[in-house]
Amino acid sequence: MSVTMGRKVTVETSGRMLADPSFLYKLILEQAATIGCAVWWELKNRKERIKQEWDLALINVLTASACNAFIVWSLAPCRSYGNTFRFDLQNTIQKLPNNVFEKSYPLREFDLRKRIQSFFLYKVPELCLVGVIAGSLQGILLKVSSAKKEGRLSVTIPSVSTHALGYGSFLGLYANLRYQLLCGVDRFLFDHFDVLGVPIFFSTALRILNVQIGETSRLAWLGVEADPLLQSDNPLKAYNRPLEATDSSSSKWFISKNTIISGLGLLGIKQGSGEPEAKPSKTRRKRIVRKKAKTA
Repeated sequence: MSVTMGRKVTVETSGRMLADPSFLYKLILEQAATIGCAVWWELKNRKERIKQEWDLALINVLTASACNAFIVWSLAPCRSYGNTFRFDLQNTIQKLPNNVFEKSYPLREFDLRKRIQSFFLYKVPELCLVGVIAGSLQGILLKVSSAKKEGRLSVTIPSVSTHALGYGSFLGLYANLRYQLLCGVDRFLFDHFDVLGVPIFFSTALRILNVQIGETSRLAWLGVEADPLLQSDNPLKAYNRPLEATDSSSSKWFISKNTIISGLGLLGIKQGSGEPEAKPSKTRRKRIVRKKAKTA
């Protein structure tokens, strides 16, 4: 591992596996669920245009997979001993837990102050920065690839700034909070069940559910949605709403227009529908003129 991955990555991986022997299993499970959900959404919304827009779909899937891998890696409990760094800030960060619910271990005692500092001063800025970088790269790649496409795209592409801010806030706040709670549930399950299969089963189910919720909310944070014009079988119906539904719903919440007009009539105010009255035909006008002449 040290030759293939490098010394630093090997030490970090070993420390995480010492703290949680199921770390690699959880990482692979998260990646499989994230890639599966992302690919399913792309196939569902791009439909037959997936052959022309496969590069756009690939960029979205890889970005989601990379962000998921980083947040799982970053919040996983880790054991580290005797590491010293050049700067005091690095040494201070090393003494903080990776997540709020991480266990204390020899030479590392995590009190409430350190746990709060880990969440607000360490993980939120770190994940926000990673999200901004990942979102910016994704937005730039999507803009470059979409410029080569002809016609309308089956999925909307937000601006680069929207991608950056959306991914930064999503990873730093929403995803961070969800995975912090998930780490707490994992610790509770493994501490209170002697049979290893029980916490693994519940942890697997919760992680799959968490990924599905995260993928749905990620698209909402970024403002990504399928083009309704290309999703509809009949393009003329894409932006049309049934009039009957509108009339029936509006009558429940607003006073009827006819009621207001009839009330104005009781007050002596001239009523009208607001539409210009139809002018009588030429023959009708001649009859009216003849009647007036006879009466005169």
